[in-house]
Amino acid sequence: MQIDDETLMALADGELDQAEAARVSAAVARDPEAQARLRLFTETRARLKILASAAPAPSDKDLIARIRAASSAVQASGTVAPTAPPLSATPPVPANTNRAPWAALAAAVTAAVVGLAWWQMGGTPAGLPEAEVAALDSLPSGQVTELEDGRDLTMIASYRTAEGAFCREYETAQDAGLTVSVACRQGDTWQRQFASDMTATDGYVPASGDIAALDDWLAETGAGDPLTPEDEAAALAD
Repeated sequence: MQIDDETLMALADGELDQAEAARVSAAVARDPEAQARLRLFTETRARLKILASAAPAPSDKDLIARIRAASSAVQASGTVAPTAPPLSATPPVPANTNRAPWAALAAAVTAAVVGLAWWQMGGTPAGLPEAEVAALDSLPSGQVTELEDGRDLTMIASYRTAEGAFCREYETAQDAGLTVSVACRQGDTWQRQFASDMTATDGYVPASGDIAALDDWLAETGAGDPLTPEDEAAALAD
C-alpha cells in the first residue's frame, strides 16, 4: 500500500475514522519510510501549534534581520551552502534521532534554548497526573490529545527495555514550553523515568532528537526499536 503525505497527516491529526486509521497504521508498521514521515508530521504539528499560539515577541524583528543579514553575507561572498544529504528510508535507532526539522535554523540564528533533563534509573520514580496516565493507557503512538489543563500531549513511541519493561515516549506542549518524557508501566500504574523540560526563545522549539540525555536513557535501558502498532496494542491490552 502506497501511503501519501495527505493520508499520513490525516492520521497524525486524528481525522481518519477508526477502520481507516487501523488500516493505515497497519500499512505504516510495514513501511519504515512511512514511519519516519508519520513521526515527522506528528512532531511538526505539535511544534507548529506552539508557535502559532505564541504572541509575537519584540525580538522577532531582530531574528528576521539576522536571517536576512546572514543570507546577504552568503550571497555577497559567493559561497554556496552545502546541501543536506537525503534522509535515509531506514528508521534510525532509537527513533528519536530523526527529530530535528528546525536544527538548521537554530544553528543559523543561534537561538537561545534553555533545557533541563533528568532520568531515573533507580529508587522511587516520579508519579504522573491522572490525565497523562489515561493517555499512556490508551493513546496510540502518533496521536495527539488535549489535556484538561490546555496542554497538548503527543504520543511518540512505545518501547520494551532490555528487562522487558513497557515504556512510552511522549511530549506535552503549551505556549513556548515543551516537555519530553518517558514513562514505564509498573503494575497498574505508570512512573515517569525520564523528563526534559525546554523553554524556547526567538521562536525556536527544539526537537527531541536534540536531547542527548534521551538517547543516553534509551541506550542505558537497552530500549529496542519502537514497537509496531500491533505489538503496542497488545502491550496496552495486557
